[in-house]
Amino acid sequence: MAEPPFLQAVMKSMNFYGRFAPSFTRVGYVARGLPFRPVRADYTGQLWLITGATGGLGRAAALRAVRKGATVYAVGRNVAALEALQAMAANAPGRIVPVICDLSSMRTVSELTRRPELAGLKFDVLVNNVGLLMRSYEATAEGLETSYATNLLGHYILTERLHDDGMLTPGAAIINVVSGGLYNLPLSKSVLNIPEERFNGFAAYAAHKRAQLALAEHWRATFADIGAKTYAVHPGWADTAGVKTSLPKFRKILAPILRNDDEGADTIDWLAATRPTEVVDQIWFDRKPRTAHAYPHTRNPKTQISDVVAFLDRDRERLVG
Repeated sequence: MAEPPFLQAVMKSMNFYGRFAPSFTRVGYVARGLPFRPVRADYTGQLWLITGATGGLGRAAALRAVRKGATVYAVGRNVAALEALQAMAANAPGRIVPVICDLSSMRTVSELTRRPELAGLKFDVLVNNVGLLMRSYEATAEGLETSYATNLLGHYILTERLHDDGMLTPGAAIINVVSGGLYNLPLSKSVLNIPEERFNGFAAYAAHKRAQLALAEHWRATFADIGAKTYAVHPGWADTAGVKTSLPKFRKILAPILRNDDEGADTIDWLAATRPTEVVDQIWFDRKPRTAHAYPHTRNPKTQISDVVAFLDRDRERLVG
């Protein structure tokens, strides 16, 4: 007799967390000896652009970079949080430059590279970090599901603009911050911009993160003219503000062993410092490339990378030309 759906869901959840918790939490971070091997780098003279830099992993990555001499253009819409980030970096060798931008507005994102404070700049590191896991459906003023706009389409438009406008240095590192949630879904364009009547925030988030991995591979080929290094990085399970808001039960159970923000940002820093050779269809986690497929059903998707790019291009053309 088949197990009831509720029991199936419970067993699936237990299998997922039982399998990954020892690796993705602070337990794995410590077991691999990373606290005892700090990332040593000098980013003096480098320009970084980090989205979602006002909190969590983005803030931690920004602080790591400025403490090693980088000038970080920190993108976010919370003015007070950007000012607080500046204050935190006041005594660092580098500096924080606030860039106020609503990352859910594609019109605003598309105009970002043409703003006076970014005019003539060339970025050495781009960290596409901002990410939302929505518990209920919300639409932007442009008619997009909010997490799709913020997590995926905005990053695509921004990165393409930076390349097209000559604002990435030769050999620039492009780092897309993904999540272990992507292990549950294959690449699929059908759940990128989910309509309200069938919205599932967890599926949307997983789909966006899987698509960010696909974009890292896409840009590796299309940005070959500048020798860009493109990576998808899984930060592990960190106790970010987003986790507190969107995954309260998950946090309640695992809070004692979740990574802190700085630990979550470790591999972002390491990738920017070392620029290792990219590996196809792999996620960088704790300074090593790991499989992007924990389950067989994600390995041979019907959707291809070119399908995702075409999907994003249609929305880009419709909204910003």
